[in-house]
Amino acid sequence: MQQKESLSSKLHIARDRLDEAGVHWTVFAGAAAYCYGSERRVTDVDILVRAVDLEKAKDALKDIEGFDVVADLKINVNEEICLFFMDNEMEAKIQRRRLLDVEIPVIPIEDNIVFKAILQRTEKQGKHDIEDIQCMMKNEKIDIKYLKRRIIKYHAEKRVKPLLQRLRIL
Repeated sequence: MQQKESLSSKLHIARDRLDEAGVHWTVFAGAAAYCYGSERRVTDVDILVRAVDLEKAKDALKDIEGFDVVADLKINVNEEICLFFMDNEMEAKIQRRRLLDVEIPVIPIEDNIVFKAILQRTEKQGKHDIEDIQCMMKNEKIDIKYLKRRIIKYHAEKRVKPLLQRLRIL
């Protein structure tokens, strides 16, 4: 595949390959934030899959640049381990949204908020996690009960709750 191909055309190919392979997948992180209202340019696409589909997904996308496929993350922030994964509850709330003119499955906004709140990366790190949370909040309705369940499920209470309280989400 030529590097000149646009991210949009790569996304079409990635979607078709993942769907043909029977992979349960969803877009998350910055690309999902864009789908929920962030206006920052999408430069790559992060894809979350179930652990059983990880190798199949990586194989399907092995020759396409700009895609990062992960499953069952263990995120170590300040000696605290938070989890992030796809399960049945998340999968039931996945939405179909348009990204770069391609309809794709997008992680529930609440899960993306928790992910960004776990990381809390700043512009110094080339990221905009808190800004993304604020943009997503302006444009979408949040299911607070689901959000609270996900925070607990990801073992992220200590890391996430203070930020979300400061942002007046909780």
